Amino acid sequence: MKKDQARTAKVLVALMASMTVGGVVLMTLDNHEPARGAYSLASYLRLDSVEAVTLQSVKAQRAAWNGIEIFYSHTNQGDLAQLRGQGLTGFHFLVCNGNGAEDGQIEYTQNWSSQNYIAGSDGVIRICVIADRKSSPATGSQLKRISALIESLSQSFSVSPDKIRYPADLQL
Repeated sequence: MKKDQARTAKVLVALMASMTVGGVVLMTLDNHEPARGAYSLASYLRLDSVEAVTLQSVKAQRAAWNGIEIFYSHTNQGDLAQLRGQGLTGFHFLVCNGNGAEDGQIEYTQNWSSQNYIAGSDGVIRICVIADRKSSPATGSQLKRISALIESLSQSFSVSPDKIRYPADLQL
């Protein structure tokens, strides 16, 4: 019985020592950046905070907003400059998908910084999502950032949940 306890103690000490040495070696070789890949936070950490994009970008007196509308760009890729070049400007924010700008990057438009209403949707903040329902749906990062953007805007401008419109197939 004592022999088994001594052996167990030796094994535990050897295990702890090898794990400590392994950890030290890995930390020495690490460049202290988050890992890249499908489940990585690396690209998410490079993005501006939602508050910086929404509130700090306003250059005019804040308008009275009473609703939020999210819609798809019906494109597979793009950023603000590309959509503007195609004549697509009827929105306040753009949420990118990684094909043209960082996945989940939120870009604000001149409409937002000047607090301009979009024709036909007075008082509604319009959020365009780079996605096509069929061939390239919204990414996980886009969904997280859309959710954070909606939360920030609805709290800042007292927009009630019943005044937020989503595409039928958008699952936040």
